[in-house]
This record gives sequence, structure tokens and C-alpha cells, in this order.
Amino acid sequence: MPLPKLARAAALFAAAVAFSAYAPSGADAQKKKAEPKQTADRPKRPELPPSALPLALLQGERIALVGNSTAERMNLFGNFEAMLHKRFADKQLVVRNFGRPADEVAIQQRSGDYTKIDDPLYAFGPDTFLCFFGFNESFAGKDGVAKFEQDYERFLDDYSRKYQRDSSGSKPRFVLVSPVAFEAPDPALGITPTLPVDQRFLPSGKAENDNLKLYAAAVKAVADRRKLAFVDAFADTLAMFQAQPGLQFTINGCHLNEDGDLFLAALLYGKLFGGPPPAIDARLRAAVVDKSFVHQQDYRMLNGWYVYGGRRTYDTETFPKEYAKLRAMAAVRDRYVWDIAAGKAVSAGVDDSKTGELFTPPTRFGQPGQKYSENPGELKYQTPEEFVRTAAVAPGMRIIPFADETKFPELAKPVQLGFDSKGRLWVSCMPNYPLWKPGDPKPNDKLVILEDTDKDGKADKSTVFYDQLHCPTGFEFWNGGVLVMDQPRILWLKDTDGDGKADLVVHLFDGWASDDTHHRGGWEWGPGGYLHLLEGIAMSTTLETPFGPHRSQGAGGTYVIDPRNQKVRQFSLPGMYNMWCYVFDEWGQGIVGDGTTANQTWDTPLSGAQFSGRKGINFILPNGERPNLGSEWLVSRALPDEVQKQFTYACVINLNGLPRYTMRDDGAGFMGTRVKGADGKNSDLVKSPDKHFRPADPHIGPDGALWFGDWANALIGHMQYSQRDPSRDHTRGRVYRLIGVDKQPLTPVTQFGKTVPELLNQFTEYEWRTRYNARRELRDRPTAEVLAGTSQWVAKLDPNGKDFERLRTEALWVQQGHHAVQPELLKAVLGSKAHEARAAAVRVAADDRGYIADALPILKAAATDPHPRVRTEALRGLSFFNSTESTDAMLAAARMPLDYWTKYTLEASLGATEATWRPTFLAGKVKDNKAAEELMVGILASSKAGGAAAPHLRILLSAEPQPAEVKNRAMTALAGLKGNATNGRAVFTRGCIACHKVGNGDGQDYGPNLAGVAAKMPRTKIIESIIDPNAEVDAKYVSTRIVTLDGKTVTGLLVTENKTDLTIFDGMMRRVIRLDDIDTRVALKQSSMPEGQAAAMAPSEFVDLIEYLDSLKQK
Repeated sequence: MPLPKLARAAALFAAAVAFSAYAPSGADAQKKKAEPKQTADRPKRPELPPSALPLALLQGERIALVGNSTAERMNLFGNFEAMLHKRFADKQLVVRNFGRPADEVAIQQRSGDYTKIDDPLYAFGPDTFLCFFGFNESFAGKDGVAKFEQDYERFLDDYSRKYQRDSSGSKPRFVLVSPVAFEAPDPALGITPTLPVDQRFLPSGKAENDNLKLYAAAVKAVADRRKLAFVDAFADTLAMFQAQPGLQFTINGCHLNEDGDLFLAALLYGKLFGGPPPAIDARLRAAVVDKSFVHQQDYRMLNGWYVYGGRRTYDTETFPKEYAKLRAMAAVRDRYVWDIAAGKAVSAGVDDSKTGELFTPPTRFGQPGQKYSENPGELKYQTPEEFVRTAAVAPGMRIIPFADETKFPELAKPVQLGFDSKGRLWVSCMPNYPLWKPGDPKPNDKLVILEDTDKDGKADKSTVFYDQLHCPTGFEFWNGGVLVMDQPRILWLKDTDGDGKADLVVHLFDGWASDDTHHRGGWEWGPGGYLHLLEGIAMSTTLETPFGPHRSQGAGGTYVIDPRNQKVRQFSLPGMYNMWCYVFDEWGQGIVGDGTTANQTWDTPLSGAQFSGRKGINFILPNGERPNLGSEWLVSRALPDEVQKQFTYACVINLNGLPRYTMRDDGAGFMGTRVKGADGKNSDLVKSPDKHFRPADPHIGPDGALWFGDWANALIGHMQYSQRDPSRDHTRGRVYRLIGVDKQPLTPVTQFGKTVPELLNQFTEYEWRTRYNARRELRDRPTAEVLAGTSQWVAKLDPNGKDFERLRTEALWVQQGHHAVQPELLKAVLGSKAHEARAAAVRVAADDRGYIADALPILKAAATDPHPRVRTEALRGLSFFNSTESTDAMLAAARMPLDYWTKYTLEASLGATEATWRPTFLAGKVKDNKAAEELMVGILASSKAGGAAAPHLRILLSAEPQPAEVKNRAMTALAGLKGNATNGRAVFTRGCIACHKVGNGDGQDYGPNLAGVAAKMPRTKIIESIIDPNAEVDAKYVSTRIVTLDGKTVTGLLVTENKTDLTIFDGMMRRVIRLDDIDTRVALKQSSMPEGQAAAMAPSEFVDLIEYLDSLKQK
């Protein structure tokens, strides 16, 4: 039986003291960081005591915690630091935690230009480092121990040099802490109401602890050689973890919960200083946690791409002042903590009034260059009633306002919608966007529940479920609670007492990229229970999981998460930049789409095993709009018959509305067609003349209406405006419903309180979203009950029923959601008459391959299925198997007819498994298979070209500043590589004609016509123009700002100029201005070409594109 919390804390303290006998004193992928800026002399610091136990501390000593999530999670609880201050209240210690998820001694991945303004760690100036390394490194096993020790020694040397304590060169001291043990789960406990992971599917802990023991010993060996203090946290945590089965002290085996942190804090205290830890109260811990929050906004500030990175274009004055204020605020909190620790009387809260003033930049609202995205004239917003009156809607449709900020101020800035098992609308709202401002109250972004209790079609009740979030760009329901983004973390929140508010908060995942808070895209459950999260490019994600670290820098794409065990994988989305759209059809086929562009495509060819040579893909929604915020299938009896199974997404600039498409099969894949009216013009669901209408996350609700939010903001760009532009709106937010004129709302089909058989019967409902919600609820129910009920339900299905094949597929997804696919049902669905069902079953076998014994034989058989979609799914699944059996199956598929989608997926799968088949192919053993041979030759050529290009591209695209000489050498090397001009033309057609033409070919005139570009630019300059559009651009192609004599401002691309006038393209139209009417003219240091183009293509495609452009010598 669990102990009461206070008694449990006391027991933990006692155990920690018992375990805390004194211990004796004692990168291949390394990220090279720029040297910290040393802008001022540092006064001489007092001489440090030796690094020996018990540890002696200086008056005012500055202590930095560095390392992985073991250190970082101490920010959440404040136990160890509170003990320090309580014991040494007279010494006024200054403590800062710089821990980061996935940090290793040789890998400390940071956002690009992280130290451009300054290095927060150098600015702090530590005297002593407490180092927490070894967990992430331990996944290299025993073969990695020697390298770990070498890397640790190098780390100590580097930090001694980079972070000298004063201008005299005094070096800091180091204390080395071993990794903690891995807590073994108890599979018998499964998933519990208070823990969002399933202990049946976590690592056992045996291999993990065997490795961690080796790495703990390695840390001690380094400490002994360096004569540094060492704390063995492994042995004592292992003993404590083994005292009782199951997860008691961690949330997933490797990350400490509050009890685990309390135990570790007491253990560290005892080993570092001796004796039992002092009693600490909640007030002292709360003060420490508050200070830690302020410090996190310094060393992990959100929106780094704009604060210090490559998009720091407008307003370079604001954030240096914010850094200064944050550090002053932390210093104020130091004093507050010291006073509490010393028992002095303190005020109810800290006073930040003397921590410095911030800079408020002038607004850029009203600049002519922004007219494409702003209403002309004064800054104003329509009321919901005005929006309904002026918006054009598709025939037979009507818009109904549901809620807005006038009645519900908490609805400010809605970004994602969802409906719970009771049919209630949940909205994530982020008035703090783009990021919290120092000096304001702590972030209060929210999850809000809106209800219509009197059934009049409008909200009349609002409940704030949780209001301590920071930029919650996505959420989904799981295990009776809700997963929500709290940048840079994902939280799991749950209401355990029934008051409608979260009272259980678990910090589940940390390290999600926050370089750009609007590059953290939408969330969607796949039908089999995997959560899909989207991320834009130029982002730095560093996750720790029970299965090892997962890092991504610059790639973005889709993260696929198994919530039962926190396994994470990622696949790239070439040709997309800021992904926000993901939705699945009734057969589990995903359509994934960009926010920046109008590009959307089928996810199967992209979502197999990844490799660096993946090429761009065709997109399926021509004549699209951009940018976009969420997508949805229109399947509801509350909508007109003619829109059924059409596809829509929310466009926030070009359309300010929701376009719609019909969707058809295109061989294995899909293709959409924009819906037009009888007049030949686009017939959109919603189109508003109000440019400040910013629709968000369309979603079919339980009543059958299409619900969508309205961000309601005049300013939505990041590069176009300062993050702190005073015209950004932080108060407005609306929700609307779209329904058929002659239709009535449906009676909601809800899931709360329903039995398993009742939930299974909801799969017969017409609305796809009802089925989605039923799957989600069934994943939350006990596994044994769900499996038994599903088997009985399937047995009663009518084989002659029109939905028989789909309903069996639904049952298969239910089983997959519990990782308990029954072989008999899988075999039956694989033999279905419906190719859609067979394709879905193949996807299940591929994605749950770790739980399905004969997954590979299933995929081999499906590789020669009569239908191309089934074969494409099989090829995707085979990419996860590096074996000759997998290769043989791919070769068999290559002998079947190949359409575009199947061929693309075959090439991608062969590319991902190249190491397996290369020797066989080169030995001439692949014969009489023309399609496969051609692809293999192409892959090897691309691999060679891509392999040659990749190191040079990594230099040029590096997040870290590179010397000009190094960059020039890389560009010269790239220029010397030969590519395939024909393939390059295909790359150009796919990714460049949205802005460019070659001669009179297809494309647009937004950018320069590239006919003859090779005659005007050497190959190296062509490369530079793509890598860094702002580096050196012809004056005609930079943005130009004109102020006329009558005070008007025009900003855009200079298209033409003669002796009398010039023409500016402002993003919407060409404007002719007489030279005599110009007062001032400024060429801005900014190209119109988007950043990130090179990163969005395979290295071989980059080489091919350069080859094509270099062939354009004739005008």
C-alpha cells in the first residue's frame, strides 16, 4: 500500500542516508561549439578548494549542473538545490541548472547560432560543475566504454579552457556523478491510471543496468585519474529500485519522478557533504523551481531561430535586453531563496520592478509589403457576426458562431481543437505566442473545455483544464488524460478528482525543438495507436527515451510515437518546410501536408526506414493555397451530400478560408482535384475577405458539423514582424461550426461510460471521426477486456454485410492499439477481397513487426499482391528489414507493374537497405530484373554523389557558424561534383517552379527567370544562391523598400527599371513607380528566396539540381 506523501518523503530521506556512505574522491558526432565571447574582464575569484569529499564550498560559489535529463529534471522539483541552500544558507550559493535531454560528453546538440548573442554558460561563470553523464552514452554498450572515457577527459579539458572563472585563467573544478540505475518495470502491472506508460512494453532493465554499471565505473575511473570527487548514484538507486517491483521512482524506467528526484537529492547531499539532509519545506522548493523556470528561459529560450539564429532579421535590439532582464530576475530570485533558507521574513512574491526595462520595437503593421496578409488601413478585426455575414461559403452550407473571446476571454488564440469521450470541445489556446515575455506573469497558455449545456448551438460553459502551458501547439487524449505540448516538453495531464481541472501533471518528454514555436505542427492518432507529431525544418530536437536518445537537427518531418513505451521514430517530408496537416482516411491511409507551402502527399512512400538519399516526392493537391493549419476529411451526415469524402484544409493567408478537393485513386496512391463551380472558379468551403481571419484545425465534431477555430490576428509571420511587434494580438479567438443549410446537427455518439461492445458497434457509424474517437477510447480500456470483446464482436459480423471487410480491419486496429494482434484475424484480413483491407493489414504487420512473429513472411507475400497499393505497403514494410529475404521480396515486387508510387517506394526501400544488397548486385547476381537493376544503379550512383556531397553540405548547412575559408572550400568541392541534369530538371520542376521559370516554360515570375543562369553565374555562385539566398544576390532580386514623396511605402522585388520608372512586385501585384516620385530607396539585406531549400532535398538531388542549372547557358 502506498505511504502517505509526507511519510513516504521521510522514508526516502532515511533510505538515502542509509545508502549514502562516503565514496572515495577520486566523439565521432561531437558538436564543436564556438568559443564563448569574452567581452569584459572578469575579476579575480577566490581560490577553490580541491574537488574532494566532503565537498567544501566558497562564499557565493557559483555552481552549474550540466549533463543529461537526470540533471535537467531537477529543475522540476527543486529538492537538491533546496537542500544546498538550507544547509549553506550563510554562503549565498548561486546555482544554475544547464542540463539538457540527450546531452553526452561528446554531443551537446544546440540550435543554430546558439551562442551568437552570448553563451549563457559563460555568462554565468561557474566555479564548480556537477556533471551528470553516462546514461545516453550507455546505449553504445561495452564497446563504447573506452571512447566514453576518452570523450569525458576531452570534455573536462574543453570546459576547463572555455569556462575559465576569471580573466587570470583560473579553472573551474568538477564533480562527477555516475548515471542512475534503470528501474525495472513490472509487466504484470501493465498501464495504470496514474502512469501514462505500459510496463509490459518497456525494456526489462537487465541489459540497461549491465551497461549502466560499466559506465558508472567508467565515470569513477575518469574521476580517479583526474583526482576529482565522484558520486556513485548507480549502486544506491539500483538497490532502492529493486526493493519493490514496478515503477515507483521513475515515469518510464529512466526518468525520475518526484519521489525519485527526492531520493537522488538526499543521496547526492549525503555523499557530497555528509550526514542526513536538512528538512526543506514547500515554500523553499517552490522558490527554487520558480528561479529554475526563469533561468530556463535564458539557456533554453524559445524561438531561437529568431532570437539569435538565421532568422534574426527584424528587431535585433529586443532580445539582448530580455537576456539581461532574465538574468537580473534570476539574481532577484537568488536573494529570495537565500532569505527563505535563512528563515528571514519575505514577501509573498519576488519584485521584478528593478530588473531592467525592455525594448518595444515599432510595429511593421501597414507596411505595403505586408498587404498580401493584412487588411488595408487601420488595425481592426471583424466581429464573429460580421465574419459570418461577409464570408462566402459553399452552396448549401452555413456558418454558426460557437464561442468567442467576448464571452470567454480564455479562448484567446486557439490553435488546435479536439473532442473528448463526452463530446466536449477542447481547445489549446496560446495568448503568450510567439513566446513568454520576461516580467510578465508566468506563461498561462491553456487547455479549455467548451460546452453547450442548453443545446442552443452556442457555448455557455467554459472550464480551464490547465493554464500553466507555454505554446501548446498540439494535444491528444490518452489513458484517461491528455498529452499536450508545453514547449519544449510534452506533459500528460489528468483530472483525478472529477472537478474538470488537471491535478496530476507528468512531464513525459523533454527536448522537443522550440527554435520556432510555430514549427511545432499538428498531432493525429494513426488508426493502430501510434501518435504522429509534425515538426518543421531548421529545428533541433534532442529526446531521451528508455530505448536511447533520439536527435534531429534541421530535418523535421513526422515523429511517430508509441505512447505505451515512448519509442520514437522519425521520417522526413521532402519538399515541406513547416508541417501542420495530417489526417487518415477510413482505411488508415495518411495524407500529410505542409504549412508553409500548399504541398500535401500520401504518407506511405515516405514513412518507411529512412536514409540520407531520399528524394522528393510528387504532391497530390494541385492549385493549392498556403500557408495551412490543419486538414480534414468531410464525412458527415450533417453536411450536404455533394461534399461527402471531399478533403479540406485551413489556409491562413492566400485564401483566408478552407478550399476543398475531390480525391481519387491514382494507381497505388491518390490524387486530388480542386472543386470548382459552374462558373469555372474555385468553389471553396469558406472564403473570407477579411485577411485577419486565420482559420485553424478543421475538425468534424460529434454533432457532424465541421468545426474550426479562428486565430484572429493581423500579424502571423515571424520573419515579417518582430516577435514583440506591439500589433500582435494576444486576446482574440473564435470557434465556428459549418453545417448544411438543410441539415440538422446529429445526436452526438460519445464514448464515455460505454461498454466495450457498445464502443465496437460505433465502428458502424457513418462519420469517420466517430470511429476515430471509438478507437482512441478502446486503447484506454483494459487490454484483456478489449481483446475478449473484440473477438466476440468479430465472430458475430455478417460476412455478407457491405462493411464486413472494413469492420474486420477496425478490429485489427483495436488489437494493434494494445500490441496484441491475433494471428487468425490478421491472416483473415490479409486474405480480404478488398485491397484497402489487405493494404491496412500489411501496414499493421510492418508497424507492429516487433510484436508479430511472422511479419517478414507476411510482407514478402504481399510484395506480389495483385493491387499496387498493397505492394507499396509491403515495400514500405520491407525497408525495415536488412536481410536477403527482404531484398528478394523487393526484387519480386520489381517484376510486377510499377506505377509512380510503387516505384518511388521501391527505390526508397532499396536505398534504405543498400548495405544488404550492394555486394550481391556488384557481384552480378541480380539478373533479368530491368526495373530493379536500373534503380540499383541509380541508387549506387546517387549514393556515391550524395556521399561525396554530404560532408560539404553539412558544413554549408551547419547550425554552427563556419569560417569563410571553410565554406568556400566546401562550395568549391560541391561545384566539382557531377550530377544528372535530367534528374535535376525533375527536382527543379517539383520544388522550384512555384517561383521560377526557365524561358517560357512552366512556372511563375515571382523569382528571376533562370534561362541562361549558368552564363551569368559560375557554378559556385549557383550553389551559394541556394545554400544562402541572402549571401550575395543581384540587386534586382533583393527586397527593395521604396518611400515615395507623398509618404507611401512599397516593399518587394524589383522586377524592372528604366530611365523613367521601376516596377516592384509586392507579393500581390506589380506596382509601377516613377523615379521622380521616389524619396528614398533601400535594398534590404534579404532575398525573396525561402531558406532551407537545400536541406529539403537529398544530397544527390542537390548535385543533380546544380548540374541542371549549370546546363542553362542559353537564354
